[in-house]
Amino acid sequence: MVEKDLATLTISETAPKVRAGEVSPVALTKLYLERIERLNPLLSAYLTPTPESALEEAAAAEEEIRAGRYRGPLHGIPISIKDNFATRGVRTTAGARALSDWKPDFDATVVTRLREAGAISLGKTHMHEWAKGSHGVNPFYGTPCNPWDRNRIPGGSSSGSAVAVAAGMCMASVGTDAAGSVRNPASLCGIVGLKPTYGRVSVFGGVPGTGGYSTNHFGPLTRTVADCAAMMQVIAGHDSRDPLSSREPVPDYAASLGSPVDGMHAGIVRGYFEKFASNEVSRALANALDILRSLGMSVEDVTVPHMDLIPAVQLCASRVESTADAEYYLRHHARDYSPSMLSTQIQALTVSGATYNQSQRIRRLICDGFDEALDRVDVILAPTSPVPALSIDESMSGFATVDGRKTPLQGPHGNFLTLCTIPFNVNGLPSLSINGGFSKDGLPIGVQIAGGAFREDTVLKVAHAYERAAPWSGRVPPLP
Repeated sequence: MVEKDLATLTISETAPKVRAGEVSPVALTKLYLERIERLNPLLSAYLTPTPESALEEAAAAEEEIRAGRYRGPLHGIPISIKDNFATRGVRTTAGARALSDWKPDFDATVVTRLREAGAISLGKTHMHEWAKGSHGVNPFYGTPCNPWDRNRIPGGSSSGSAVAVAAGMCMASVGTDAAGSVRNPASLCGIVGLKPTYGRVSVFGGVPGTGGYSTNHFGPLTRTVADCAAMMQVIAGHDSRDPLSSREPVPDYAASLGSPVDGMHAGIVRGYFEKFASNEVSRALANALDILRSLGMSVEDVTVPHMDLIPAVQLCASRVESTADAEYYLRHHARDYSPSMLSTQIQALTVSGATYNQSQRIRRLICDGFDEALDRVDVILAPTSPVPALSIDESMSGFATVDGRKTPLQGPHGNFLTLCTIPFNVNGLPSLSINGGFSKDGLPIGVQIAGGAFREDTVLKVAHAYERAAPWSGRVPPLP
């Protein structure tokens, strides 16, 4: 194996070689660390690389595997971790200046489970300030660059995680998603990102204030659907330290991959997503539907009442809940916020309890509508981001040009770049973003595949079938 292989290397093809002793975890980790050293100055994917501990973990994994104590597909596999997962002894900033020197004395449950599976952490990745943003620009720690075009945003808030995976600077990563923060950067960087069902993955150890209690989800970012299944197998499941985590049994996520999808039904929700998606994104979604039809799936329209109220419901729930956690920092470290973030937090404090309660009543009706739609179809398809990656300058200007129209990135509907992802934070259903092709400028376009509660296995099955049939699968960014 040579360094150029890292751009396309997957967990599913590497793990058997690691187990058989054909690939050394130490050698593999050294190759990734060398690639990080070379590419991180260009892409800023990592805020805190951890080369020393990574090599120690790799040596321990290699010794265990030689001794016959193989733990599973992630044993000896180099990954990265978003910087709002508490990580014992490693600086964890959540992209915020107030936490610039914080080193937790414990691990988030997701980090614990990855360690127990034998995964090797290469370091903590860049992210949006307090995980509240969709472009990834961070005024304190720097901005990751999209590996497909370094003048463009990578998406957020799990920006560095998506860049690291897409650029071959790790084999997988984990992120958090309260409004699209796993799926949005996965879409803009051309990789796979899964937001699981609410409660499927423990959120214990996420930095308080980086996601609302009822909208936040933790999930994997990977190069392939099979790798996503392998990550989910490790991080999913009940956690006694998270009172909101589910006891729903965890299936074998890899078991259905590769099985036929003919006879299954895909739904398209009319009256919401098409109002925001650009022409290029709409064409990509249509192409994805054609591919699923060619695999024997049927496609039908479904309706969900009150979709137009989703942005207000999501903003009310997520911002109010996460700002409650941030009260200490707002009181004692207000100057450590960027001006725009401080304004956003203060606005959230003005939402009344009556308004919050009313939003939850409306939310229940929306959730019931999605459940009824998914009684008719197996999955729902939608765009992930309304547009391909914007330029960094365009994003900072506050406006995007969409099919010749000047569109505000913050408007009456809230954050324009998250309008296609937030429905699945409001309803808590599993939603996966996968590469749905490329724009005329050569930028990835994401397509979402969503399913019923705790039906990640169905979502992964359909996504895997689509991935194998898509002609652009396996393309990698044009890096130096």
